[in-house]
Amino acid sequence: MSGARWALRRLAAMSPAEVAHRARVAWRDRVARPAWEDMAPAAAFVALFEGAPDRALAASRLDAWLATPGVTPGVPAASRAWLAPALDEAQDLAAGRWSLFGRPVEIADPPRWRAHPETGAEWPEAPSRSIDYRRTDLAGGAKHVWELARLGVLPTLALAARATGDPSHAARAARWLDDFCATQPLGRGVHHTSGIEQALRVLTTSAALAWLDPLGPRPALAPALGLLAQQAHHLRPRLSLGSSANNHLLAEYAALAAAGALWPTMRGAATLLREGLAGLAREVPRQFHADGVHAEQAFGYLPFVWELVLLGLRAGEAAGLPAPPAVRERLAASLEFARAVRLPGGRMPQVGDEDDGRILLGADGWSRLDLVGNALAAWLDADALGDGHEAYAWLLARRAPRPTRAAPDGVHHFPDGGWTVWRRAGLLATLDHAPLGLGPIAAHGHADALAVTLFADGDGIIVDPGTHAYHEDPAARDRCRATPAHATVNFGGRSQSEMLGPFLWGRRAAVTREEGGWACRWWTGERHVRRVEVEASRMVIEDRVEGPEPRLAFPLAPGAEARVADGVAEVRSGRARAVFRFAGAADVGLEPSEHAPRFGRRVPAQRLVARITGRVCGTIVEVARA
Repeated sequence: MSGARWALRRLAAMSPAEVAHRARVAWRDRVARPAWEDMAPAAAFVALFEGAPDRALAASRLDAWLATPGVTPGVPAASRAWLAPALDEAQDLAAGRWSLFGRPVEIADPPRWRAHPETGAEWPEAPSRSIDYRRTDLAGGAKHVWELARLGVLPTLALAARATGDPSHAARAARWLDDFCATQPLGRGVHHTSGIEQALRVLTTSAALAWLDPLGPRPALAPALGLLAQQAHHLRPRLSLGSSANNHLLAEYAALAAAGALWPTMRGAATLLREGLAGLAREVPRQFHADGVHAEQAFGYLPFVWELVLLGLRAGEAAGLPAPPAVRERLAASLEFARAVRLPGGRMPQVGDEDDGRILLGADGWSRLDLVGNALAAWLDADALGDGHEAYAWLLARRAPRPTRAAPDGVHHFPDGGWTVWRRAGLLATLDHAPLGLGPIAAHGHADALAVTLFADGDGIIVDPGTHAYHEDPAARDRCRATPAHATVNFGGRSQSEMLGPFLWGRRAAVTREEGGWACRWWTGERHVRRVEVEASRMVIEDRVEGPEPRLAFPLAPGAEARVADGVAEVRSGRARAVFRFAGAADVGLEPSEHAPRFGRRVPAQRLVARITGRVCGTIVEVARA
């Protein structure tokens, strides 16, 4: 798609107020830029802080924001017993190794911040406003370059230094932060092309400074705090409002709140704090439905969004400003939704987009759902999602959550967010009757209305395809979002809603309650009604269709073994065995597909498909365990 065509489509999704907001930002950037935006970070510190760097650190509220292991009363000393994944990551970093979306890569010391970690191709050293981060021909996907530059490894290194007594970890954190500030100033390069990247660095830089021992190696404070302040103040007039108001806006408000709360000697801190907390108070109820479902309809984003909100709200508490009860209630509801869809090992069905977003304690080896969910539970004084995984809870809430509680067997209804969940003797099944996603563009939603998933004791039988790619592979991006990739009905291999860009939907399918089930009216007029019943060992599906070329699809878990004979499909996945029987369907077969166990990592899989021969089709899935 041409840039001009995409721009016109994107503009059409904006309200007049959003267009005016963006026009004001563009005018300001051209004719009314404040002087501090063009300063080197150390000079910006002088412009944006009162007093010396040491005074800024001494006056900070870092100690009230995050607990320091072995220093904060009641919090255990940092040790391998509860920080093992973080310590392993620190050791890998010392050896020049790192995990990028689960793939091992080599990194220099200090890193080549603009280089793609897998290919070595570099994004240009140019004014940020001249760089289109959506272009993959420059140096591959920007997300792969952004990940390390979020600086989430720096707090990990600081914790490792405290846990091991090895000052080289702290020295590495200090050296890398110094280098980033020197080589990636505000307004230069790909790392300042997106507000969420700047917001995350406000949080990670603050956490690194909180955990680095003041008597050990530390970065040069003036440039570190100068760049932190530049990024926070740069965000304020450029918030992701209007059609872009999703997790990016939560990140920006969290960064404003943290910068204002934690660094009171920063000029304008009180304004940043007030606006950041007010924004979180508005956005949490908007971005979480009353029943706790995340409105972006992207399950993998849930721990990331929790983390953003918690870090912002805890910063407010450090400044003596507690979170509003309505926000706590909405987050508590989201914890219960997560409990309902949680799989063994702290996994979830891979509904909607998932891009491995994480801020602190980002090492592989933890379940993000349990790690951040238990921190949320501790903050709420609620029951844990899963056993163990208490590190974030201690660091953020200064206590462990209450003992783990699993969701009970039965049917769990989430009418506001659009989900029905069945839990029956180890069987977990879901039905999606949700809106496409959040806001005018529904950026992270997939065209998966009336799709089901099915798991037996954690083994996937019918699954969601995961997130194949973002900008770096447009064709794969479209495939994983399209209706035929999901366990629902499609008409002629098309999608229920209109794709206009990688993160842009146009006319949408509408889902309504009907005939004891749920009806989906496609944007092109076709109609699909689905009824689902789940018992202890089987799922019964009835589909009614109005439209040409109706086809049924059931994506199977990667590694599943399947065969079809006489219209009956037998599937083995892990310890589970499932038999699919159909009525009103023909040409039952298997076709190759792909599955993303995590962002951007595709593996071969299969999809069970059938042609619906009339107006009604029935499917019975009987499940047995080995």
